[in-house]
Amino acid sequence: MKKIALTALFFLCTFCYVLAQPSGYTLQQGTAQTSLVQSITSASSKMQTLKVDFEQTKTSKSFTQPAVSKGTLSYKKSNQLCWAYSTPRAYSIILNERGAFIKTAKGSTKNKMVGEMAGLILRTINGSGLTDNTDFTVAYYKSSDILVYLTPKSKQFSEMYKSIEVYLNPQTYVATRVKMTEKNGDVTVIKFTNPQKNITLPAGEFQE
Repeated sequence: MKKIALTALFFLCTFCYVLAQPSGYTLQQGTAQTSLVQSITSASSKMQTLKVDFEQTKTSKSFTQPAVSKGTLSYKKSNQLCWAYSTPRAYSIILNERGAFIKTAKGSTKNKMVGEMAGLILRTINGSGLTDNTDFTVAYYKSSDILVYLTPKSKQFSEMYKSIEVYLNPQTYVATRVKMTEKNGDVTVIKFTNPQKNITLPAGEFQE
C-alpha cells in the first residue's frame, strides 16, 4: 500500500533526463525554453482548483499481468490535494494544512514521506516543480504536445526512480500522461482525462 501511495504521489512531479532526444520531439533551449517555462508558470498560477479522472497501469516482472487502478485527483490552491483511488481498492492520499495522510475505510494515518512527495505534486501543479531545483534537473521538449523530463538529483528520488516523463496539453498545460520508470525496471503509466479547472470543490474532499 505504501509503495503504491508513493508512486501515485510522485505522479505530478516528473521525469528523468535521457541523452538521446525523444523521437519526434524538439529540445527547447534558450529563449524557447524561457518562454515555455513562463507559459507553464502563468497557466498554473491562474488555476485555483483542478479535478481529473485517472487510470494507472503498472507493469512489473513480478506481475503476471499489468495492475490497473482508477480514480480521481482533486487539487485546491494552495496546498490541498486528494488523490482518490476507487478501483480495485478504495483509499485516498490527502494533503491539507494538518499534514499528509493515507486514508482508508478504517481511518487515516499520517505519513511523513507521503507528505514530502505530496509537496512535489503541489510544486508541479503550481509550476515551480517544472523548473530546475535541488531534487531534479529539468529538460523540455515540444511536438504535438509538451514533454518535460526531470532527472532525479537527490538521493531520495534517484534511488527509487530511473526516469519520469510528464506530457502536457499545449493549450492548457495540464498533464495528460505521466510515465515513471523505477530503477528495478517497473513502469507505471498514469493517464489523465476529463480535466475540470477552477470548479467548486467540496470542503470535505480534503479532510483526512
